[in-house]
Amino acid sequence: MNKRVYLIGIGKVGSSLAFELKDIGFKIDFISDRNTDLLSKISELIIPVSSSLKIEKNFIEGSDIIFISTQDTAIADVINEIAEFKIDLRGKIFIITSGAYSTDLFPAEVFNKDSVLSMHPIQTFDKISYSNGHLLDNIYFGIEGGSKAVVISKQIIEKLNSKYIEVPKDKKYLYHSACVISSNFLVTLLNISSEVMGSMGIEKSRTFEIFRPIIENTLKNISTDGLVRSLTGPFDRNDIETISNHLNAINNELPSLIPFYTLLGMETVKVAFKKESLNLKNVTEILDLMNEYIVNEYKVTMKKIN
Repeated sequence: MNKRVYLIGIGKVGSSLAFELKDIGFKIDFISDRNTDLLSKISELIIPVSSSLKIEKNFIEGSDIIFISTQDTAIADVINEIAEFKIDLRGKIFIITSGAYSTDLFPAEVFNKDSVLSMHPIQTFDKISYSNGHLLDNIYFGIEGGSKAVVISKQIIEKLNSKYIEVPKDKKYLYHSACVISSNFLVTLLNISSEVMGSMGIEKSRTFEIFRPIIENTLKNISTDGLVRSLTGPFDRNDIETISNHLNAINNELPSLIPFYTLLGMETVKVAFKKESLNLKNVTEILDLMNEYIVNEYKVTMKKIN
């Protein structure tokens, strides 16, 4: 695919795009970023490339595909800045890498609706890339946009050895919430585990070391047997006594975690019911138990307010 690429924003996602697109045959002709040091470092690694601290009109004119991989809060400003150039954008594909925002950000009076796209990598990026880290290889992308742009995106994704799902425009926030739950909340979940461990006098920093084997084996089970069949533990075996003891211990030691445990417990009951580990009677008994603690937590909160 002999396409000239302009990357606007070369942070955690943009820098990964720069190296991985280059390695699959795209010509990275232009990059822009407000960070002087970062721009200099990336420019030295992707030679030849023209770079700028601001969006350049001639960079837009000289490109076939323009990626906007800035932070979500800056995307609309970037699009408006491009629109103000008042140049012929026919034949150009514009791609935002946002998980939350749709192509509605592109004003229809300026941009061809068939040539704009949201192409979000379902991946976590925790640092700037200075080489091909293969973060975009063998993953899924959530795509949404115009017909012409979708065709191009599928070609790019195929070259990256990855797959895609098409996301309805009006479901972007719902889609992105699933991504947050799967990645960000996993970090939160382990942080809560560290709080519990810390209350027992165990170093919080050891949490991942301690739980890594059970996490990895759980993921392995999910890969092999599917989500529902991989459920184990007290909810799966209808051990209401243990669940009750959990709730009692948390309520005494870490009462702020009662809403967390009961909410996830209720969702876990649904999984166990799907697995047919629990019948309706079991479900009702567990939910009634957890509701007692929810009501008690509400009463305590209201008492503090009053």
